[in-house]
Amino acid sequence: MPDAPSDLWLVARVYEPDEGGVQTYAREVGRAYAAQGRRVTLFAKSSAGPRRVQEGGVTLIDVGAAATLIVYWRLFHAMLSAWMAGDRPDMIHACTWRAALPALLFPRPLLVTIHGREVGRPHGLAFVLLRLTLARAQRIIAVSDVTRTLLLDRLPHLDARAVTAWNGVVMPALRAPTPFAQGEGSPRLLTVCRLVARKNVPAAVRAVIPCARRDEGLRHVIVGRGIDGVRVREVIREADLADRIVMAGYVTDAELAHHHAQADIFLHPQIALEDGAEIEGFGLSIADAMAHGMVCVVGQDGGPAELVRDGVTGFIVDGRSIDSIRSALDLLVRDPALCRRIGDRARAWAQANLSWDRHCRLCLSDEDSALLPSILPQAA
Repeated sequence: MPDAPSDLWLVARVYEPDEGGVQTYAREVGRAYAAQGRRVTLFAKSSAGPRRVQEGGVTLIDVGAAATLIVYWRLFHAMLSAWMAGDRPDMIHACTWRAALPALLFPRPLLVTIHGREVGRPHGLAFVLLRLTLARAQRIIAVSDVTRTLLLDRLPHLDARAVTAWNGVVMPALRAPTPFAQGEGSPRLLTVCRLVARKNVPAAVRAVIPCARRDEGLRHVIVGRGIDGVRVREVIREADLADRIVMAGYVTDAELAHHHAQADIFLHPQIALEDGAEIEGFGLSIADAMAHGMVCVVGQDGGPAELVRDGVTGFIVDGRSIDSIRSALDLLVRDPALCRRIGDRARAWAQANLSWDRHCRLCLSDEDSALLPSILPQAA
């Protein structure tokens, strides 16, 4: 088998310290490629830029925040400057199809990752750009089968180039059993997400309310912020449970680790909107919760249902039915031993199946030799 490319450009329109799943994706994919011995240059924009730094074996060229068209120009200019200086990659990996736009003119094999809603929603000019960009890609990496299906429903001719590669997790240390898992005290529920409509957090809160009224020790912490926060806050206010259903907003990594260490049940009953165009493509926060050994209650729509085996490594519910969400919660909050068993299975499954290293090897065809010739670097 030919050697894998040693020089790689990674392109992302967004990057940390700004929040979001794509920011996490870009960081972890860059680190995984670097750990495989590749020289990685990451072109991105964030509120912390402009800057050029070395991070974990990755050279980050951050063009800084600006209006969309200016960001595209800056990314293209930064890549052109690197190219003219002799930093010419063997391959370019765009973290989203929009991030691929400034890379289209560089004569190198192009990989594009798709996450879900960004391939389901575009219409008009945006759809034309989506189609043109993916036509240029040698490989399209869908982070779930749901995402791949969404793409092929719109662009079926891309079937041969579209593969599914689940995202990875960074496995945390094994945490100490919570008091509830040991049969003492009340359960702790956790939700971590951007507060947008498809996350369905108001319905999650409505399902929690009867449990909280039965058990005064139960706590539900909601980490994240977004436009749906107003609806979530109103549901909590109407129930008069703000002391036990807590909106924590944005938290630091250390604070999030504290919440993960304390929680027993992770609640994320996401739904699909806009006739399936607006979906949760994967669910990084769910994968993280599984890796921490939490039992996850997820919606049946979207990619998260691929990660959970119902009743074995978590629970899959109809997110549009508060009764369905409540039934899963009722079962779990009354059975600490069940929570612990399922949480242990979830952690084992995540460790065995969710790896950033494997994700990147699938991106580059290391585990799919049939497609190697189509994406290996060509002569300059």
